[in-house]
Amino acid sequence: MKSYLLGGAAAVMLMGLATGTAWADAYKDGMAAFRNEDYAAALSLLMPYAKDGDAEAAYLLGEMFGPRSWGQKGENRNGVEQDNAQAIYWWGEAAKAGNSNAQMKLGWWLLKGRDVVKQDEAAGMNWLLMAANQGEPQAQYEVGIGYWKGRGVKPDPIAAYMWLELCSTEPGFENAAEYRDEVAKTMTPEQVNQAKLMVQAFAPKRAN
Repeated sequence: MKSYLLGGAAAVMLMGLATGTAWADAYKDGMAAFRNEDYAAALSLLMPYAKDGDAEAAYLLGEMFGPRSWGQKGENRNGVEQDNAQAIYWWGEAAKAGNSNAQMKLGWWLLKGRDVVKQDEAAGMNWLLMAANQGEPQAQYEVGIGYWKGRGVKPDPIAAYMWLELCSTEPGFENAAEYRDEVAKTMTPEQVNQAKLMVQAFAPKRAN
């Protein structure tokens, strides 16, 4: 009887390993299909992972449902019909799980108020700030402008200077330095020094 029980346990373990390998392989296949712009296959393969709480899979579902200019090359959707409501839903799920790209997408849509999304600048800035704290230059830029212009938050030149300075050395964000200098003109020397200290102390806080 003992030998039988051990054999049964081993069989169950092997089945579990096989299932786990198949699960992982399907995930890799889904990622590969997305990179190859075979969105119909990617959608089918990645949907179970997104429903299971995988942040990257959920983000990519949003990319496939969302506008082409937000992630993929060209206009050929390759089997996935654009659905902005679905895009926002899956970006939202990914954002809540800590995906910084999804936080940026969701934040931008809320900040601007487009299509199926009602404008909510405060909520938009909140999501963008989460991504900015993870070290995303685009989010840092948007947050810096937000604090400068008072979009969804009380204007704060110190915070604006900090975020614009952080992204100003990244490729494509050279104009952040110009905006930072414009903000500095409205600040006291003490405020500028405080902002610079905040820049020095900043360390990205990546989601687990």
